[in-house]
Amino acid sequence: MKSIFFSEYGQASAPFELMVAVIIMSFVMVVGYMVLDTVNTQVCLNSVDREMTEFKLALEDSVARMSSTPLVFRPEGTCFSSTKSTLKIYNEETPSVCSAVCGFAANSCYIMVFSSKTPGISTKRKCLNLPAFTSFQEEPTCADSVLQGQGYSTIDPTIEGKFLPGSYIIRNISPAGHPFPMICVWYKTV
Repeated sequence: MKSIFFSEYGQASAPFELMVAVIIMSFVMVVGYMVLDTVNTQVCLNSVDREMTEFKLALEDSVARMSSTPLVFRPEGTCFSSTKSTLKIYNEETPSVCSAVCGFAANSCYIMVFSSKTPGISTKRKCLNLPAFTSFQEEPTCADSVLQGQGYSTIDPTIEGKFLPGSYIIRNISPAGHPFPMICVWYKTV
């Protein structure tokens, strides 16, 4: 009686079994990395969505209450990169787009849009409840020596590439009786 460890069949099948094991292990690792990458992307997109909501609420609060609102915009993860993604506010003048994004019929509306050149990352949009003629101001209208001394500078969030992770202060500087909000947005890197 021959032992299985010394049979020719056992010796011949060993390399084949090893090759099958390596292929299965490689497949499991590739699938695992793909799942992990998908989970990381979703976590990052959820973080961007949460930060956009925080900015939206701060902006709407500043407009409605004529207040100054500080906040930190810092999405987690790597899906928000200054070279591959943009976040900006724009005045949409297509009623069907306003209706789809905001959920109400309007001739124009303000929308905050996050978009990325990275494959697999979807565009996110938030409707901003702002009056139709809200304007975003820069220097010299938004001059504030105290904030400038702290490293802040004004930005216009309607210009692509200006909206980056960092510390923000949003202020409504409309004079009393002015019919439309004039908004100053100060930015400082953190």
